[in-house]
Amino acid sequence: MARPKPTNGTIARDAVRTRENILGAAQHLFARKGYTTVGVREVAAEAGVNSTLIRRYFGSKEGLFRAAVEDFLQVEPFTDGPRAEFGERAVALLKYGEEIPSALAMMMHATADPEARALCSALMHARIDQPLADWLGGENAMARAAQINLLWIGYMAARQVLPLPALAGEVVDETRHWLALTIQALVDADDLK
Repeated sequence: MARPKPTNGTIARDAVRTRENILGAAQHLFARKGYTTVGVREVAAEAGVNSTLIRRYFGSKEGLFRAAVEDFLQVEPFTDGPRAEFGERAVALLKYGEEIPSALAMMMHATADPEARALCSALMHARIDQPLADWLGGENAMARAAQINLLWIGYMAARQVLPLPALAGEVVDETRHWLALTIQALVDADDLK
């Protein structure tokens, strides 16, 4: 008996699933091993696909890396919700982020490559700093956005990229509380003038 031909909907779902598998494999490898040491064939093997599919979906290793980082660099989950709860929401999202491949780890490992480093810097500005500054509004919005981002980067580095042994148990809970309050103070800073 002949197998039924897939409909366009099935093909589209398979294409989306394949792209997601490739992206997930790349994020895992780039976060663990770094941009310069991971090759397209290794990502393809991890994703269980032919390496030509990576070129089809992402164009190049650089395009794949860009997509892998962009997928994580989203400020909307932080800004969607009440402004007065931003600090707590941010810390909850950072806590969740400790359990998944890290955009920060991908970016830190990429610093050995000047072009990848420049790409990461541009993406961080375009996808985090500028939208966050726009959301914050008011005087010194970009400075406040950069300070919040600096706190996020420091926290994730100390928890995931280079875990600090001292930042465990009750200390991490106290640190998360302090971080939520500090972030919220930066959000509210313009309102206090």
